[in-house]
Amino acid sequence: MKVLDRYLMREMLATQGAVILVLVLIILGGMLARLLQEVTEGRIPADVLPPILLLGTLNALILLLPVSLFLAVMLTLGRLYKDSEMAALMACGVGYGGLYRPVLLVSLPLAGILLALSLTVGPWSKLQVDEIRAESAQRSDLVGVTPGRFLETGIGGTVFFVESFSEDREVMHNVFIQRRQEGETQVMVARSARQEVDAVSGQRFLVLKDGMRYDGSPGDRDFRIIRFATHGVRMPDPGAARVRNRTDNVPTARLWGSERVDYRAELQWRLSVPVSLLLLALLAPPLAHTAPRKGRFARLALGVGVYVVYAQMQILAKEWFADGQLPAWLGMWWVHLALALLAVLLLMQRQGVFRPRGRTRREAVA
Repeated sequence: MKVLDRYLMREMLATQGAVILVLVLIILGGMLARLLQEVTEGRIPADVLPPILLLGTLNALILLLPVSLFLAVMLTLGRLYKDSEMAALMACGVGYGGLYRPVLLVSLPLAGILLALSLTVGPWSKLQVDEIRAESAQRSDLVGVTPGRFLETGIGGTVFFVESFSEDREVMHNVFIQRRQEGETQVMVARSARQEVDAVSGQRFLVLKDGMRYDGSPGDRDFRIIRFATHGVRMPDPGAARVRNRTDNVPTARLWGSERVDYRAELQWRLSVPVSLLLLALLAPPLAHTAPRKGRFARLALGVGVYVVYAQMQILAKEWFADGQLPAWLGMWWVHLALALLAVLLLMQRQGVFRPRGRTRREAVA
């Protein structure tokens, strides 16, 4: 391996690490804010926040690897242009072939790793998050209940209110519950409530004490009013949790050979992640070309714009393919073909294969 290759690879990997760190912190901050809001609203208990956050970060890393390498190559070459190192390399006979060699030495192993992650770790992490959310939605410990706030819990859309808790949080005081059963609205109020587990069946109950129960339909005078000293409300079985029926958490082995259009679209999406890494790595060198006086970040905005358009077109292509608007032979590959064509055209322009009229070859290459 040449000294230049080692130098450029070291610069690209160090820059990519810094880019990934910044992007992960940004995504982690937004994800944490959303999860904390769900915790405060009682939609998920606080104890499931760390695993959801960890799995979400792992899944985000898979999507960040292509764009981080793309930005790393552009920033590395942009610095070479700014410091006139690229001019010195070109004077020594180093062309785009010499630049692409270290880029490929970095991108090819990363593409292989990303392929394995996209096909295995990605769907596994999403399935784990969905299972955690499904189980937490069925939990009956009401850990997300905040005194003094009305809350729609995961217990069948039940509206729950508690004025206060005892010091050990075992007993709730001044409880209000509203839920719908068989087309009727059921409202219960009680001075206190606590959770108990049946010793025989293991079923959980919320036991209300000293309260009233109102059964009926809103706007109808036919109401049934029951006064009770003790009333048990059965809580859902945590084992009955159901994972959302989505394609992004389906194991890749089930996608291969499937005739379902949405499964085929999801498979192409997973295969597109390492493909996009390679294409973006090939696009970065000609796109990073800039005059020394314009600075290291002169073409970075253009690169980000190209990536945003490319990423959005991939999302649209997946949706169109899953909806049957695109033929199976075309799928999502036309988006990658368009980006590859753009990379070839930019490289040809940098090599002076074609240039606008009225400009000399030296001006076109500069």
